[in-house]
Amino acid sequence: MPPLYDRVLAFIDDAGADRFETLALAVFAHQFEHCAPYREYCRSRGRTPESVAAWDAIPPVPVIAFKHAEICCGTPVRIFLSSGTTEGAEHRSRHCIPDLRLYQRAALASLRRLLFPDVAQMRLLSLVHRVDDLPSSSLAQMIAWAMETFATARSGYVIGAHGVDVEAFVSALREAERDGEPVCVLATTGALLRVLDDCRAQGVAFRLPHGSRLMDTGGDKGAPRPMSRNGILHAVWSTFAIPGYFCVNEYGMAELSSQYYDSVIADRVHGRHRARRKLGPYWMRTVVLDPDTLVPVTPGGRGLLCHFDLANAGSAMAVLSEDIGEQADDGFQLLGRAAGAELRGCSLNAAGPLPTEVRGAPGFAD
Repeated sequence: MPPLYDRVLAFIDDAGADRFETLALAVFAHQFEHCAPYREYCRSRGRTPESVAAWDAIPPVPVIAFKHAEICCGTPVRIFLSSGTTEGAEHRSRHCIPDLRLYQRAALASLRRLLFPDVAQMRLLSLVHRVDDLPSSSLAQMIAWAMETFATARSGYVIGAHGVDVEAFVSALREAERDGEPVCVLATTGALLRVLDDCRAQGVAFRLPHGSRLMDTGGDKGAPRPMSRNGILHAVWSTFAIPGYFCVNEYGMAELSSQYYDSVIADRVHGRHRARRKLGPYWMRTVVLDPDTLVPVTPGGRGLLCHFDLANAGSAMAVLSEDIGEQADDGFQLLGRAAGAELRGCSLNAAGPLPTEVRGAPGFAD
């Protein structure tokens, strides 16, 4: 693998190992040289490594480009696929990864900082499919790494080919109540809403031990009904007795190798009193751009989120999303999708039965 990837890995391990801008410009030069579609795109915009002197001047790849070109700086060892759209599976994004260490190291470091900053290991219960059952899911791969790294012995998956095994999930939570061992529930938002509805319909509720927590991701696509974030927090407290400051929503994209998480657990552990917001790692920067001009909005303004992710060194470091947000302190608030953007998200797959069209398919999806 190129020595540049080792530099990025060292930076993920130690913020003092390099400088973000120095690495970003080196990654841009690498991608310009080794990814022909990106090189032609940059040239069409009049940007080259010789003319770009700042990280935020690196041309971002529109997320839709991942559907039409192989954006990769070498032979991919894995291919992540987005989870499908309203137009069908053939319109998925393909994120080609030539060095899987970058994604693994970034994912685990952010989980450690923002979901498990106060514990080395705990009992994990996953409402996300096993990666062997849904091999097209990068989310499933991330959960598998979390299981390997953070899970205690009685952790496990409570979902299969026909969706969430509610009986097994209820049994595991009752056991946690009895033995006093905190649990972390890992779920897509769609799968979580289905479980919350099932528990409510059956009159089932729990008093989980202090320190129990929830991570959900993907929005409510595939859910039986939409629910606001405040509504989800209230339902999680009523059903599981997990307080809002232990509920973390993850924001990720199949086209990126790093993720953002709600700030609440990290803020609580470090004694910070700030509003809930999305926090990312130091090897990632996000700017808010005006949708029409693609220039940064004024402070407090809303616009498209543009991500610069050093862990994407093997594909496209700069990615222009279709998500709307606004800067908030040291992170951002996620406000929704741009008008006309396609329905997408991991919940389409993981909230219910395994789609037959992706079972056994090569690659992974968010």
